[in-house]
Amino acid sequence: MLSRYWIIALGGVLALIVVPLLLDSEEEKILDQLERIRDLAEITSPENGIQQLTRTRKIARQFNNHTVFDLSNAGYGITEISSRQELEQKILSARNRITALELSLAEPRVDIEGDTARARIRGTARGSIRGEQDQFLDIHTVEVLLTKADGTWLVSGARHLRDERQP
Repeated sequence: MLSRYWIIALGGVLALIVVPLLLDSEEEKILDQLERIRDLAEITSPENGIQQLTRTRKIARQFNNHTVFDLSNAGYGITEISSRQELEQKILSARNRITALELSLAEPRVDIEGDTARARIRGTARGSIRGEQDQFLDIHTVEVLLTKADGTWLVSGARHLRDERQP
Protein backbone atom coordinates (compact mmCIF):
# COMPACT_ATOMS: atom_id res chain seq x y z
CA MET A 1 0.00 0.00 0.00
CA LEU A 2 2.82 2.40 0.82
CA SER A 3 4.52 1.82 -2.54
CA ARG A 4 1.44 3.02 -4.46
CA TYR A 5 1.44 6.33 -2.54
CA TRP A 6 5.19 6.60 -3.04
CA ILE A 7 4.77 6.20 -6.83
CA ILE A 8 1.97 8.80 -6.89
CA ALA A 9 4.09 11.23 -4.85
CA LEU A 10 7.13 10.62 -7.05
CA GLY A 11 4.99 11.18 -10.15
CA GLY A 12 3.73 14.47 -8.70
CA VAL A 13 7.25 15.66 -7.91
CA LEU A 14 8.46 14.74 -11.41
CA ALA A 15 5.52 16.61 -12.93
CA LEU A 16 6.40 19.70 -10.89
CA ILE A 17 9.98 19.52 -12.15
CA VAL A 18 9.37 18.59 -15.80
CA VAL A 19 6.33 20.72 -16.72
CA PRO A 20 8.06 24.09 -16.23
CA LEU A 21 10.98 22.85 -18.31
CA LEU A 22 8.64 21.96 -21.18
CA LEU A 23 6.85 25.31 -21.18
CA ASP A 24 8.47 28.22 -23.00
CA SER A 25 9.47 31.16 -20.88
CA GLU A 26 8.08 34.54 -21.88
CA GLU A 27 11.58 35.59 -22.96
CA GLU A 28 11.81 32.57 -25.28
CA LYS A 29 8.38 33.41 -26.72
CA ILE A 30 9.55 36.96 -27.47
CA LEU A 31 12.78 35.77 -29.07
CA ASP A 32 10.81 33.22 -31.12
CA GLN A 33 8.49 36.02 -32.26
CA LEU A 34 11.43 38.18 -33.38
CA GLU A 35 13.00 35.20 -35.16
CA ARG A 36 9.70 34.52 -36.96
CA ILE A 37 9.58 38.13 -38.17
CA ARG A 38 13.24 37.96 -39.26
CA ASP A 39 12.59 34.78 -41.23
CA LEU A 40 9.47 36.19 -42.92
CA ALA A 41 11.22 39.45 -43.83
CA GLU A 42 14.14 37.82 -45.64
CA ILE A 43 14.11 37.71 -49.43
CA THR A 44 16.20 34.82 -50.71
CA SER A 45 14.71 34.39 -54.17
CA PRO A 46 12.53 36.44 -56.54
CA GLU A 47 8.94 36.75 -55.35
CA ASN A 48 5.82 37.14 -57.44
CA GLY A 49 3.04 39.50 -56.33
CA ILE A 50 1.10 36.83 -54.45
CA GLN A 51 4.18 35.66 -52.55
CA GLN A 52 5.02 39.25 -51.60
CA LEU A 53 1.49 39.90 -50.38
CA THR A 54 1.31 36.64 -48.42
CA ARG A 55 4.60 37.27 -46.62
CA THR A 56 3.68 40.90 -46.02
CA ARG A 57 0.42 39.90 -44.34
CA LYS A 58 2.17 37.28 -42.20
CA ILE A 59 4.68 39.91 -41.07
CA ALA A 60 1.96 42.46 -40.30
CA ARG A 61 0.11 39.92 -38.12
CA GLN A 62 3.12 39.94 -35.79
CA PHE A 63 2.49 43.64 -34.98
CA ASN A 64 -0.14 45.55 -32.98
CA ASN A 65 -2.71 47.53 -34.91
CA HIS A 66 -1.02 50.76 -33.82
CA THR A 67 2.78 50.92 -33.91
CA VAL A 68 5.31 53.68 -33.31
CA PHE A 69 8.83 53.65 -34.73
CA ASP A 70 11.25 56.17 -33.27
CA LEU A 71 14.04 56.56 -35.82
CA SER A 72 15.06 60.03 -34.61
CA ASN A 73 18.50 58.79 -33.65
CA ALA A 74 18.98 57.63 -37.26
CA GLY A 75 17.77 60.96 -38.66
CA TYR A 76 14.29 59.87 -39.79
CA GLY A 77 12.03 61.10 -36.99
CA ILE A 78 9.06 59.28 -35.51
CA THR A 79 6.68 57.25 -37.65
CA GLU A 80 3.25 56.27 -36.33
CA ILE A 81 1.34 53.58 -38.16
CA SER A 82 -2.31 53.48 -37.20
CA SER A 83 -3.41 50.15 -38.73
CA ARG A 84 -2.12 46.83 -39.95
CA GLN A 85 -3.30 47.75 -43.44
CA GLU A 86 -1.07 50.83 -43.40
CA LEU A 87 1.80 48.70 -42.12
CA GLU A 88 1.19 46.16 -44.91
CA GLN A 89 1.38 48.96 -47.50
CA LYS A 90 4.73 50.16 -46.13
CA ILE A 91 6.17 46.64 -45.98
CA LEU A 92 4.93 45.83 -49.50
CA SER A 93 6.41 49.05 -50.85
CA ALA A 94 9.80 48.16 -49.35
CA ARG A 95 9.65 44.55 -50.57
CA ASN A 96 8.95 45.80 -54.11
CA ARG A 97 12.24 47.75 -54.09
CA ILE A 98 14.41 45.05 -52.51
CA THR A 99 15.64 42.14 -54.63
CA ALA A 100 17.54 40.30 -51.89
CA LEU A 101 17.60 40.61 -48.11
CA GLU A 102 19.48 38.61 -45.51
CA LEU A 103 18.89 39.47 -41.85
CA SER A 104 20.51 38.41 -38.61
CA LEU A 105 19.77 39.23 -34.99
CA ALA A 106 22.49 39.18 -32.34
CA GLU A 107 23.01 39.90 -28.68
CA PRO A 108 19.33 39.88 -27.66
CA ARG A 109 18.48 41.20 -24.22
CA VAL A 110 14.84 41.05 -23.11
CA ASP A 111 13.27 42.95 -20.20
CA ILE A 112 9.69 42.06 -19.32
CA GLU A 113 7.33 44.08 -17.11
CA GLY A 114 3.89 42.50 -16.97
CA ASP A 115 2.33 42.58 -20.43
CA THR A 116 5.01 44.80 -21.97
CA ALA A 117 8.56 44.00 -22.96
CA ARG A 118 11.64 45.60 -24.48
CA ALA A 119 14.05 43.56 -26.55
CA ARG A 120 17.40 45.17 -27.32
CA ILE A 121 19.10 43.56 -30.30
CA ARG A 122 21.80 44.22 -32.85
CA GLY A 123 20.48 43.57 -36.32
CA THR A 124 22.39 43.15 -39.54
CA ALA A 125 20.79 43.61 -42.96
CA ARG A 126 22.59 42.71 -46.16
CA GLY A 127 20.92 42.88 -49.53
CA SER A 128 20.38 44.59 -52.82
CA ILE A 129 17.94 47.16 -54.15
CA ARG A 130 16.30 46.96 -57.55
CA GLY A 131 18.22 49.02 -60.11
CA GLU A 132 21.37 49.42 -58.00
CA GLN A 133 24.61 47.56 -58.67
CA ASP A 134 26.07 47.52 -55.16
CA GLN A 135 24.78 45.60 -52.20
CA PHE A 136 24.02 47.35 -48.92
CA LEU A 137 25.09 46.42 -45.41
CA ASP A 138 23.45 47.97 -42.36
CA ILE A 139 24.20 47.12 -38.73
CA HIS A 140 22.06 48.78 -36.07
CA THR A 141 21.20 48.31 -32.43
CA VAL A 142 17.48 48.74 -31.82
CA GLU A 143 15.03 48.38 -28.99
CA VAL A 144 11.87 46.53 -30.01
CA LEU A 145 8.77 47.21 -27.92
CA LEU A 146 6.23 44.43 -27.47
CA THR A 147 2.88 44.02 -25.76
CA LYS A 148 1.11 40.82 -24.87
CA ALA A 149 -2.40 40.43 -26.23
CA ASP A 150 -4.43 37.24 -25.74
CA GLY A 151 -1.27 35.35 -24.77
CA THR A 152 0.71 36.43 -27.84
CA TRP A 153 3.56 38.94 -27.91
CA LEU A 154 3.08 41.54 -30.66
CA VAL A 155 5.47 44.26 -31.72
CA SER A 156 4.13 47.68 -30.76
CA GLY A 157 7.09 49.69 -32.02
CA ALA A 158 10.84 50.11 -32.11
CA ARG A 159 13.46 52.68 -31.29
CA HIS A 160 16.76 53.08 -33.12
CA LEU A 161 19.63 53.24 -30.63
CA ARG A 162 22.85 53.13 -32.61
CA ASP A 163 24.31 52.75 -36.10
CA GLU A 164 27.06 50.22 -35.43
CA ARG A 165 28.99 51.27 -38.52
CA GLN A 166 29.51 54.78 -37.13
CA PRO A 167 32.46 55.43 -34.81
